[in-house]
Amino acid sequence: MSLSKSKAIVDLLSDPELMALAVKICRHPDDLIQEMALQLLEMADAKWQEINTGGYLRFYVVRSLLNMATSKRSNFAKKYNLFTHTNEVPELTDTEGYDYEKELDIRTVEVLMEELYWYDREILKLWIEEGSYRKVAKKVGIPFKSIGNSVKKSLETLRNNYYGIILERLMCERISTTLHSGLGSGPKAKKTAEN
Repeated sequence: MSLSKSKAIVDLLSDPELMALAVKICRHPDDLIQEMALQLLEMADAKWQEINTGGYLRFYVVRSLLNMATSKRSNFAKKYNLFTHTNEVPELTDTEGYDYEKELDIRTVEVLMEELYWYDREILKLWIEEGSYRKVAKKVGIPFKSIGNSVKKSLETLRNNYYGIILERLMCERISTTLHSGLGSGPKAKKTAEN
């Protein structure tokens, strides 16, 4: 393990923004951060170099934290029972008809909004409250064209990141399903069937 890898992991563990993200998406934020650090420590050096030198280490860490905390199939979610109905929404006595997927989607979008640049995030929140570019422009004294550009850019970023997470989840589920359905159909199974 190189010095830069261990330093990067220590920096991530002490990063207040990542801790704030972990607090928002998970009931076990310290454990979530520790699991992420463990994943990075166990990561193959070649993959570490690719992520680190490619300049997208932070993106990788944020995406991994989101997946670990929001995917029902993640080992972290299973380990901490994040998606049992009694743990997920304890104040509801009748959970029939409650849309857990929608709740998960809302949490994911809220987390993704926090990753936007502060200016774009605040303009987007104002636009959601006010309902039009002109109302926001009047309220903050910024030209409505600038408001529109900021909102459009923010929505596009949210859309791309959200669909990226959903696509990644679907691919993981499909791979998992393929692996489970493919078990027992390998060469050994064929030889047994022929005998």
